[in-house]
Amino acid sequence: MKDKELISIWKSHDQKLDDILSINKDIMTELTKTKLNNTIGSMRSPMRLLLLLGIPYTLILYLITWVAFMAAGFFVVLGFGILSLIMTAIIIGYCYHLVLIHHINSSEEIIVVQKKLAELKVSSYNMIRLSIIQLPFWSICWISLEALKQSPFVYGGINLIVFLGLAYLSYWLYKKLSLEINDSTGSRFFLSGKDWEPIEKSLAILEQLKGIK
Repeated sequence: MKDKELISIWKSHDQKLDDILSINKDIMTELTKTKLNNTIGSMRSPMRLLLLLGIPYTLILYLITWVAFMAAGFFVVLGFGILSLIMTAIIIGYCYHLVLIHHINSSEEIIVVQKKLAELKVSSYNMIRLSIIQLPFWSICWISLEALKQSPFVYGGINLIVFLGLAYLSYWLYKKLSLEINDSTGSRFFLSGKDWEPIEKSLAILEQLKGIK
């Protein structure tokens, strides 16, 4: 009888211990999920602010392009037209980011969260590279066709040098920026701040959550 009672008590203690561990595991999972949601959710406000400022800014670019078109300002149309299209793509990208963040916060499946975080990281990276492409086109915006006709070598040469210099800088930054090798000065500068750090922190938290599971 004593042996049976001891075995029964032992099993009872084992069951209680399993219950406690299961409860602790659930608590840790919920706390980690909350931490993940808060971290990735911190990107919402900066993105909404960028959209609040970026949409009117893009509309102004389109307005300048239209006015330049009506005034037959070829280079102004070309420069501001390309900038308008790039900014439109960036705004669409940020809207897509907000949708991804919503899916990450509302999802319970780790594999879904992992996929959405990866998409958010790659998309954010592409938005940064797209922003860099704008550089040389700013130099085109201010070129006067009449001034170019009057002084094709001096005026045209100076503007060509400025355009090529900005184009090379844009190309250099574009090539230097990498998801795999982010220890360069360019990568550290661009892949930081409120648009990037929450993604890296969220990926680290996700690894902790996978460990708990």
